[in-house]
Amino acid sequence: MNRFFTKARVLILVILVFQVPTAALMAQDCALKLQEARTMFDRGRIELVPDLILSCLNTGGFSREDELTAYKLLIQSFLLDEKPALAEETMVEFLRKNPEYKHSAADFSGFVYLLSKFQVRPKFMISARAGLNYTFLAGRSELSLSSLPPDISYSREPFNFYAGTEASLPVTGNLSVAAGISYSSSSFVYSENMMNFGTVTYREGQSRLEVPVSAIYQVARYKGVLAYARLGAGYAMNLHTDAKASYTPSDINNRFNRTGENVNRNGSRINADIFIHGGLGGMVKIPNGYVTVELRALSGLRNQVVRSDPGNLEYYYFYTDDNFRVNIAGITFGYTYIFYKPVKTPGL
Repeated sequence: MNRFFTKARVLILVILVFQVPTAALMAQDCALKLQEARTMFDRGRIELVPDLILSCLNTGGFSREDELTAYKLLIQSFLLDEKPALAEETMVEFLRKNPEYKHSAADFSGFVYLLSKFQVRPKFMISARAGLNYTFLAGRSELSLSSLPPDISYSREPFNFYAGTEASLPVTGNLSVAAGISYSSSSFVYSENMMNFGTVTYREGQSRLEVPVSAIYQVARYKGVLAYARLGAGYAMNLHTDAKASYTPSDINNRFNRTGENVNRNGSRINADIFIHGGLGGMVKIPNGYVTVELRALSGLRNQVVRSDPGNLEYYYFYTDDNFRVNIAGITFGYTYIFYKPVKTPGL
């Protein structure tokens, strides 16, 4: 086995040793062909330009700058040689590779004119985001084991993690629809003064998979900055719920503190939730996409608690489940990549 891996490494090394000079020679050869094509173009031998350029375009032999020049030269040659169909076909290929190209004063007039006949529209967009969640509980019924009016408080833990991906499809100029999938975690801390004898503390953390669907509307645009709002609904699947409880006596002379291990609460929570969500965000234009920031809010519609045997939570830590729904506020940061589709402007 070791001999096999040794031979494989040697083979890979040999391939790399020969591949690097080959790529360099190809780039040099294509640069010379482009120079020759320019000479033929200047001499009026435009029919010779495609044969000199196309092989390097098809094999990716040009550098980035030379590829741009080659496309422009090729399109201009097709136009002068009265081959408009080939010029348009090449322009579509050029715009697929360079969808955000802006012409300059140095470009050929025919190339610029043909470029003006095309529009490059977003076909769809893919986004990746990550951020932080902050949990708010709603629908509580203040259930307690205390024989006195319950003295219950809830606190929230910030910095729960969120990460997801989303695909969006333009519908009109300002409206698009989006669907995605994301991982979301949330947590809260329950505290109760148990009849002045001691304090019950219960921390619960949830992790779940969310599948949101939303409509996104562009509210405003200023230069390279775009503001938007979203509204939608979704489905959330509970991946895991765990908790940790403790009981601390009020009497400092009573050292019978009760601190437990992590408790799996999957059986005490619903398997899936339905939620509505919204958000406000901004997008800053960068090449081929956007950098995004969004404030998001989510409201769960179902009570999370499934009544089951509480085990030691009730009899050892004096804790019983209180009804609650999960609401989440958060902030995300991300990147959106645009897939463009070049189309010829109707009527042109």
